[in-house]
Amino acid sequence: MKLGKAIVGNTRFLGQVRVCLVATSALALACGPLGGAANETSDSDEDSTWDARASAASAPADTALQRMAARLLPFMQESSGLPARSPLKLASRSRAELEAYLERQLAEDLPPATATALSRVYARFGLIPETLDISGLLRTLLLEQVVGYYDPERDTLYVIDSVPLTQVEAVLAHEIVHALQDQYVDLDSLMSSLKDRGDRATAARAALEGHATYAMLEWQWGQVTGSRVDLTQLPNLTEALGADPLALAGVEMPALRDAPRVIREGLLFPYLGGLGFVQSFWSRRGSRVTPLGDALPGSTEVIMHPERYWPTRDEPTDVFIDEDLPDGWTRVFSDGLGEHETLIFLEEFLLQQDQAKVAAAGWDGDRYALYDGPGGEVLLWVSVWDSDNESAEFVAAAREAFARRYSDTSGRDVIVSGQHSAGRPIVIVWDLAAGVSSAELEGALTVRLEGGE
Repeated sequence: MKLGKAIVGNTRFLGQVRVCLVATSALALACGPLGGAANETSDSDEDSTWDARASAASAPADTALQRMAARLLPFMQESSGLPARSPLKLASRSRAELEAYLERQLAEDLPPATATALSRVYARFGLIPETLDISGLLRTLLLEQVVGYYDPERDTLYVIDSVPLTQVEAVLAHEIVHALQDQYVDLDSLMSSLKDRGDRATAARAALEGHATYAMLEWQWGQVTGSRVDLTQLPNLTEALGADPLALAGVEMPALRDAPRVIREGLLFPYLGGLGFVQSFWSRRGSRVTPLGDALPGSTEVIMHPERYWPTRDEPTDVFIDEDLPDGWTRVFSDGLGEHETLIFLEEFLLQQDQAKVAAAGWDGDRYALYDGPGGEVLLWVSVWDSDNESAEFVAAAREAFARRYSDTSGRDVIVSGQHSAGRPIVIVWDLAAGVSSAELEGALTVRLEGGE
């Protein structure tokens, strides 16, 4: 599979960076036919890079890059279910040009104040170290992975000129799908509109990236077998590839391997989760209806449970926290974890992983808010559940998870309670600094639910 700008990452951090929505990464390549048979390279291949400079946009139409894309296009149109509406634009980029591009995108999409606020939230959940330099880590991760990308602002597909020759076609296969997607829905406007939509943005990225990965993988497997492969006829691909396709393919990505779990798994999710979603959706539907526009999934819940997407869509409940804060209190940041990151949180701290999966499965919506006040830092987390039983399961799991998260002498006070709002079961979590009472904020905050069941 390819990771790419059309969803290189899916953590909230990477989710803020639009470059992560349409790029091809070496991580996607690692998800080739069960071990990367189509991507194997010899020692000489590693040194045999494709000098793509001759295939810049101003070059003749018969350049190597354009010829490769022309050969791939008929297959990618059929596999993706998206006939081209206009010619594709292609060009090359050097590693230095890629680095400059990523720097600009990071500065624009993840300014220091936002990066700091996100870091504080995820550190409060115990998912990253408090001292982690998020911007620096993201820069390293993207430079380690990105080998090609589609820029929806310029409607142009770029391949990095240092990509090994044996991988160029796979990069093109993945990015061609993103270019075709952009001809049906404005990817740049779409991702900009979802930039602060948390879990909804993650789900959209997974659908887009899973779609591109699916078509690319179908092409790769066809190259290995020498015949047309229909992946809807195969068993669950996400399970077949496993939780660590990098180990399966023998790919070395030290920065990714050393990253906190929430970032590492968030980066894998659009490709593996999205791939499984598209495969299941198309298998059940019996036709290749692309999940674009109004058909984009609205939560990671349906990415993880495709049966909740079609034929009946399970839309999440939007959770709002209306505020009239007392003097001295300010909101630092607010968003939601979604089912995917809720599961990661529970799995990080619970001893029984099955308990985590069961407890997260009833998720129907959530929102957290981090506040600063005279007494210190307070995290409020409100979640909605499908039933009272599932709410109770989450209450028990959350209490245990937070107890283990604060097993040291942190002095934090955590209150987890099951309640109801507008007749819906909700769970409210207060994570309070020592000496701060939830009563200081309870009267100033109102939970409001919209949509959902």
